[in-house]
Formats: sequence, structure tokens, C-alpha cells
Amino acid sequence: MRQYALRRLAYLPLIMLVVSLVTFFTLRLPWATDPVLQYVNQTTTVEQEEVIRRELGLDKPMLQQFAIWMGEVARGDLGETFRSNQPVWDEIQRRLPVNIEILVLSVAFSTVFGVAFGVITAVKQNSMIDYGFRVFAVFGQSIPDFFLLILLIVLPSIWWNYSPPVGGHVSFFEDPWENLRLYVPPTLLLGVGGAATMMRLTRSTLLEVFRQDYMRTARAKGLAGRNVVLDHGLRNSLIPIVTLIGGHVTALFFGSLILEQIFSINGLGQFFLVSSITADFPVIQFLVLYTALLVMLMNLAVDLSYALIDPRVKYT
Repeated sequence: MRQYALRRLAYLPLIMLVVSLVTFFTLRLPWATDPVLQYVNQTTTVEQEEVIRRELGLDKPMLQQFAIWMGEVARGDLGETFRSNQPVWDEIQRRLPVNIEILVLSVAFSTVFGVAFGVITAVKQNSMIDYGFRVFAVFGQSIPDFFLLILLIVLPSIWWNYSPPVGGHVSFFEDPWENLRLYVPPTLLLGVGGAATMMRLTRSTLLEVFRQDYMRTARAKGLAGRNVVLDHGLRNSLIPIVTLIGGHVTALFFGSLILEQIFSINGLGQFFLVSSITADFPVIQFLVLYTALLVMLMNLAVDLSYALIDPRVKYT
């Protein structure tokens, strides 16, 4: 496993270089948005445009711009944003804890409830409990996240004259109660869709495992039902579940944009959206690289977890 992980990690620099090349030159294609347009108006002269372009570092040949940018990244300098002239890393560092908390809470809720409900529905197959949870799964996969999040604001204010906290960020270490009051309700609803998908996958894989010969043998030996389901059934169903969790993590990292927009939370999702609209090249270039790195590391972690779940898995 160690050699496999090292071999996968050895490809990271090459992949990151390719991603950076594609991102850098795609942003500068002739038909792409010109960031200089964000700073000009009808009275701006050509000479003033050239001054702005020179200040943004866009007057040099593209290969020279790329070499300068890669050199700065190698030194840990991510440049400054075009919009605010603030260091990109400072802007990212200020917003990253928000996204990490949203990600952790949403994935935790969707995994815990999805797997638990999936086990219950598989054990109680074709019962009223099973039908009820399957209706929940259809509901969870059908209702858009933004609709549930809007209901979270509207319904409590109508029924109980209560308005959930909106806007700002309070660190968990500064005020745990206020932090949880701000993030738990929306992330719980944000995890509904993932929980529904997780429940259906857990149910289907468990039902398939229940039909295997070793499950009948475990029951024939007189093992307790809970041990049969959890130790023999659920463990042998974890590989597809872990794969789904890995994809859910990468999708939610920037998928929290809807939550940030509705609850006025200044996170990476909004930052990336605004930067894309305004063609803020340093921010876009870094966030694309960061996303690529996150996806590759998440996929590696998922692949390595297979051997921990099932000792029969071998890496070559």
C-alpha cells in the first residue's frame, strides 16, 4: 500500500503542472473575459487601458506571465487579487474555515443519517418503516437544496416568530453555541440530498450482501442479529459507500455556494463565483489548482481505504 500511495503522489506535481497550464492559458484565450474591462468606462482612453493592463501584469507575453506566476507559487506567493489588491492567500485563509465547517457538518449528517436509515430499511425490508424511509429518500433527492434552505428561513418566522441567524461567521472556539446555531440547521438540510442517496445505496448493497452464503452461515452459527448485520453485512457493503462519500466531499466543497448565498456567509463558494464573474485571474488560477489537488487527494484516500475495509484488496 505504501508503494502504491507513493507512486500516486509522485504523479501529483505533473498533474498540477498540466492543470495550471490549461487553466492559465484558457483564461487568456482571445474570446475569454478581459479583466481590464472591469476597470474601464466610456471615458477611459486607450492609454489608460494600457496603464491598467501593465499594473495587472497582463502586458507581458503569456509564457513570461506563466513563468512569473509559477515562480511566485513555488515561493508560496499566490499574488494579489485584481479587485481588492489583497494577497490571495489572506483572502483564502479568511474564508477557508467557513467551508471546512460546512463541509464537515454536511458530510457528517448525510453519512450518519444515510447509513443508519439504509441499515434500518434493509433489515426491515418491505415493512412500513422501509416504505416510510424510501419516501423520504425520494423526497430528499427531488427537492432542491435552495428550496429547503429558503424554507428554513421562512417557516420558523411564520410559525414561531423566530428568525435563524443569517450572515457573518462566529468561530466555534469563540462561541460554540452561536457557531452551532448558525451552521447546524442549514448544513443539516444541505445534507438531506446526500443522506437520501446514501440511504438508497446502503439499502441496495446490504440487501445484496444479505443474500450471500456467508451471511446465511453466520446466522446458522447462532450469531446475534446485530453482529451479523454490522460486522458481516455492513462492513462488506462499505466500499461503494466510501466511494460515494469521497465524491460527496469534493462536490460539497464548492457546492456550499447556495448556502452561502442564502445565509449571507462569506465563504469560498461566493469568492470563487465573484472572481469568475470579474475575471480575477490570480484567484481563479489558485482555486482551480486547489480543487484539483483536493479531488486527487480525496480519490487517493478513498482508494487506500479499500484495503482497510477489505483485506482482500491488493495494490499493484
